[in-house]
Amino acid sequence: MSRYLGIDFSGDYRQWTSCRRQSNIWVAEVRVAYKLVKLHDLRRVQDLPGDESPFLRLAKLLGAQDFEAAGVDAPFSVPREYVPNGEHKKLLNLVAKIDTPENHPFPAAADFVRAVSGQPPPLDPPKPLRATEKYWKDRGLQVRSTLWVRPRGGAAMTSACLSLLRKIDGPIWPWEHRGPKGLLVEAFPMAQLCHWGLPYQNYRDGHELALKNRETIIKGLQGRIDLSNFQDILRGSADALDAVLCAFAAMAVIRGNLAVSPGPSAAPEGWIAVYA
Repeated sequence: MSRYLGIDFSGDYRQWTSCRRQSNIWVAEVRVAYKLVKLHDLRRVQDLPGDESPFLRLAKLLGAQDFEAAGVDAPFSVPREYVPNGEHKKLLNLVAKIDTPENHPFPAAADFVRAVSGQPPPLDPPKPLRATEKYWKDRGLQVRSTLWVRPRGGAAMTSACLSLLRKIDGPIWPWEHRGPKGLLVEAFPMAQLCHWGLPYQNYRDGHELALKNRETIIKGLQGRIDLSNFQDILRGSADALDAVLCAFAAMAVIRGNLAVSPGPSAAPEGWIAVYA
């Protein structure tokens, strides 16, 4: 039996506090036996076992490498011109040296951009994209820049994710294609839904259209995975649904079933994994 994880992530430090009962950070566990793919567990990051902060609990879970691969809905790198000497490990080391505000698990977005680029935000151009992000933007998806602070910026999410990757210090795709276990993979649920022809917009709130779209997504998933008794949670939370979709990114890499193969920019910039 193979085990895969999917993590719907957040760059909002408040979502990581231990007392946050309605956090938008979810962890899905998917188990695969022969041709049976089943959602085995689904919980908020605050419900992971341990006495540490939720951020450290997640790092501990991923660092144990007791799974084939884990898909994380967050950027694993930045545009190539901002990667030190084009080496991803140097980028991770750089982020680890940035001062972190008190009670925050990762550097603030503006501090992250300043450290990576050598100048305060906004940059020029203000919203640089990686090649993998441009690919999905060209297909009509709303893509956030890893170095745009706000509004709707991706810098906080990138700072959080790179901090997590550095703390785990495990195998990361596409820099490492396959480790013995515990491979970390960048996911993008919106791209997964788009590729499968399922609703990839207007499924995130409580309005009638969003509820209808989540129902359509769940029905579209049922031919691919046994959702067990978690369907009511998925109907009520787009974030929980995204966590399940992230697990498919992890499976795509291990199974060699990628919808889009990494391009030449993947060495410094990373690549989004989408299940074909």
